[in-house]
Amino acid sequence: MATAAEAPASAGGLVPHTHFQFAAAEKEARPVRALLDGPPGSGRTLTALRMASALGETVAVIDTERGKSKQYADQVAFDVIEMETFDPRELCLALYAAAHYDVVVLDCWSAFWAGPEGIRDQVGKKAAGMRGGAAANKDAVWQEIRPLERQSLDAVLAFPGHVVATLRNRVEFVLETDAQGRTVPTRAAGRAEARDGLEYEVDFTGSLLPTHELLVTKSNAPGLSNELFTDPVAVGKQLRAWAETGIDRAPRVDFLRRAYDGTATYEALSELAQEIQACRASKMAALDPAGNPTTLGDVVSVRMAGQYARSQREAKAAARQQGAA
Repeated sequence: MATAAEAPASAGGLVPHTHFQFAAAEKEARPVRALLDGPPGSGRTLTALRMASALGETVAVIDTERGKSKQYADQVAFDVIEMETFDPRELCLALYAAAHYDVVVLDCWSAFWAGPEGIRDQVGKKAAGMRGGAAANKDAVWQEIRPLERQSLDAVLAFPGHVVATLRNRVEFVLETDAQGRTVPTRAAGRAEARDGLEYEVDFTGSLLPTHELLVTKSNAPGLSNELFTDPVAVGKQLRAWAETGIDRAPRVDFLRRAYDGTATYEALSELAQEIQACRASKMAALDPAGNPTTLGDVVSVRMAGQYARSQREAKAAARQQGAA
């Protein structure tokens, strides 16, 4: 008896489909994407650095905090760049420059959301400059800015190494009753300064407490969720062991080298495109010929189109020469 997939449509079965093919799932080895949030003084930067030191041998820091990370250079070895404006395209360029490091620490990712030239700043400025004012134009401006936001998020998620990013918490005050029965304002950590739903995009999230303890609020790696830790190095080691287990499906920095190889043939680029797709690396940060941020997938697509057009021209020239002979 024919299976449903083999049965003809006239018999009421399913039409054979060649595009979507299910396969048995296997554990994949991919880099960690971790988020750490916390209020001022909770130790976000040092915790991120210590966790990063356990995830890889070489660490790059994208510092948006006026060089604050350098205060800990005597405790953790790392290279650093300091950023002063936070256009999401600048983040893509920084990630491209950091592609050969094992780990990148993004301290603090909130700046690209709420800082100067960040997402919200760009939306506010563009909306205010349009006819009708900010309130009337925000929806239209968000439609324009969303692709930039998505490009920078995709670049983080497709980075070829581990990523540890920090987020600021809004500081809020709540009224509590003290031991003497008085109502006093008490500082409390509010929500993180980031786009809604960012925690769904990553493997690990943790909140730093004022005691510098790390409360794990989400972990795809087993044995960490809802636990309280005082040693981020131990957490990093456990995440690394989990991330390195399974079939290798990690984005790789050699994809970039091969994409820019001037001697690469159409066939070599086509093979590269398949590898990139298999490793979900098409959104990796890259540069176009003008030095502007783009994606690895677009670089390979443009180069493949150019190589194909070149081969067609050469074939036509050869045919003309043969006809003339």
